[in-house]
Amino acid sequence: MSYQHIQVDTAVGPVGAIVRGADLSKPLDDAVREEIRDAWHTHHVLFFRNQSLAPADQAAFAAHFGDLDVYPFMKAVDQHPNVIPIIKEPDAKVNFGGGWHTDTSYLERPPAATVLYAVEVPDEGGDTLFADATAAYEDLSPGLRRMLDGVVGIYSPKIVHGKDGAYAKLKASSPDLGPAYGGNEAFAESEVEHPLIRTHPATGKKSIYCGRAHTHRIKDMTREESMPIITFLNEHLTQEKYVTRFKWEPGTLAMWDNRSVFHYAMNDYDGKRRHMHRVIVQGELPI
Repeated sequence: MSYQHIQVDTAVGPVGAIVRGADLSKPLDDAVREEIRDAWHTHHVLFFRNQSLAPADQAAFAAHFGDLDVYPFMKAVDQHPNVIPIIKEPDAKVNFGGGWHTDTSYLERPPAATVLYAVEVPDEGGDTLFADATAAYEDLSPGLRRMLDGVVGIYSPKIVHGKDGAYAKLKASSPDLGPAYGGNEAFAESEVEHPLIRTHPATGKKSIYCGRAHTHRIKDMTREESMPIITFLNEHLTQEKYVTRFKWEPGTLAMWDNRSVFHYAMNDYDGKRRHMHRVIVQGELPI
C-alpha cells in the first residue's frame, strides 16, 4: 500500500521491512500507528534504525499494539516491569534464544508481538534470523495442508526451561544465561494445547506455528511419533528462501509478529558483549 507518514523498505530480505520516518521515543498519533500496524501485518517484522529509547519509551511504543505481558523466565529491568534484559557477556558461551522458535508459544495466550531493542551489540556477529512461516505454509502441498489443518499440538516450556530441558543441561556446566534468568519450576513443566497451523486474526492467513523448541508433541501421539512431522515443518520453514538475516546496530528496534514468523538469535560473537531489551505484547488464543 501507499504510506503517507512512514517509508517502508522491503529490500531487507524475503521477510520484513525497514521503516523510516517514525521517532518511537515520542507518542504516535493514530495515523502513524495504523500505518505501522498495517506494515507489521503485511511484512511480519519491522526494523526501526537510529532510535534512542529508555525502557519506558520502548514499553510505551509496544503498548500501542496491545496489553503488555510479563515474560515468565527473566527478571525485568528496574526501570520498567515489562522490559527484560537479554545480555550475553564476553566470557559467556551460551546465548538466549539460540534456536528457531516463536516466543513463549507455550503460554495460553502467546504474545502477538515481540519488541526488541539493541542497547549494545558486537561489531560483527549477533545477527537475528527471521523466517516467514506464512509463505512456508502456503508452499506446502494441498494434501499436507489438508492433513495439518485442525491438528493440535501440546506446547510446553519443559523442552527448554524444564528440569530436564536444554537450559538446565547448559547451566549444569555454565551459568552463562546470567543472573536475570530464572522462573517457576512448576510452570516450566506445564502444557497447553494450540493448533500446529494457526490463522492470523487480522489477515486471515495461515502459518506454521509448531517448533521443536516449544511443541512437545502432537495431541494423541507420542513425542517420538510427533517429532518427524515437527522436524519436517521446521526444516521446511527455515529454508533460505524464507529467511532474512538482520544485522543489528545500537539504537535499532525490531517488532515481529510471533503468529507468522520464527526467529533465531545467532551465537557467533565469542568475547564480545550483546545487550538487548525485550517487551512482549499479549496475543489471543491461537486458532
